[in-house]
Formats: sequence, structure tokens, C-alpha cells
Amino acid sequence: MRVVLVLADEPDIDDGGLRRAVEAALATADHDVDLIDLHEGDFNAAMTTAGRRAYHSGQPLVEPDVADFGPRVSAAEALIFVYRAGWTGMPPRLKGFVDRTFVPGVGFHLVDGKLHRGLVGVRRLVAIVIHDRSRSEVFRSRDHGRRILLRTMRLIVNPRCRRRYVTLYDTRSERVAAARRRFAAKLDRVLVGL
Repeated sequence: MRVVLVLADEPDIDDGGLRRAVEAALATADHDVDLIDLHEGDFNAAMTTAGRRAYHSGQPLVEPDVADFGPRVSAAEALIFVYRAGWTGMPPRLKGFVDRTFVPGVGFHLVDGKLHRGLVGVRRLVAIVIHDRSRSEVFRSRDHGRRILLRTMRLIVNPRCRRRYVTLYDTRSERVAAARRRFAAKLDRVLVGL
């Protein structure tokens, strides 16, 4: 399966080997992985004025730092997002990636005012997230990353797309070692079973 893996967590933060675990699980399942690391290269999360003007034009991917993302995600059969959640959900780089990549002509098409899916080849959507807060704190804040990546994205991918949200909560507590083991086992099951 052709997988686009989007890494949005800070490279200098210790994530307990999350990146290595995800890459190893995908390699074990013999998937064709296209890696997009948002901390490499010159990716800027902010949409420029020119980019905003071009958003509703026929050619919205005008800026060089996002120009190659469109064809890569359009060719994907699975999209996997890996990040450490901030207080309000997705990190700014990932939110910028979503806003600047899934634009008209890539993520969707507007025909006579109606939305048509642009990523119908995407049949799997996975978000792998580490939260520092407890599950109840995350749910009280409405977990914006989950809402955007699993609910909103379902409008632009294949209607039969399977969506998964694999999460490790409360990494501040003393029980984190056992929780990490359960999280790693679940991560392997989800990624191998894509």
C-alpha cells in the first residue's frame, strides 16, 4: 500500500521512539512509504497573502515549499499523521500543512457550489498522537486534532475510508511505562493491518 507518512513532532523532543516504531511497523508490513517531515526543508506553516489569494484560483499550490505535497498526497492510498499534541490539539506545523496542502484542486473540487472529494484513492487515515494531558482533559478541550484529521478529512477522502486514532494519553504520570507498552502493541496492530 502506498502510504504518505506526515511527521509533525519536534525532532529534538524525546517521543519514546515513536518515529522509529512507526517506520519499523510500516516496513514490516512492506508498505511503500513516502515520508514528509515538516521539520526538514523550508516548510513554513503560515499561509502567505499570495497563497491565500490563490486558494480560490485554479492553481492554489503556488508556493514552492508546498508545491510537491499535492501530487504526493493525491497518489496516496493511506495518510498517516504522527505528532505530539499541544494544549489545543495539532501543532502549528501540521495545521499549516493541512490548510496549505488540502486546497481546492488537491483535497477537494468545487463544482457548481458542491464539494467533490479530491482524495478518493485514500482508503486509510491514521492519526498517531501523544498527549501530555489525561484523556478526560483532552476530551473536555474537544480534541481539535482528532476532529480535523478524522471528521473533517472524511469529507475529502474515499467514502469507505477506514479511520483510526491511536493515542497515548497522560505521558506525565508515573504509569507511563505500562501505557507506552500497550500503545506500542496497538500501534503495531494498526499499522501492520492497514
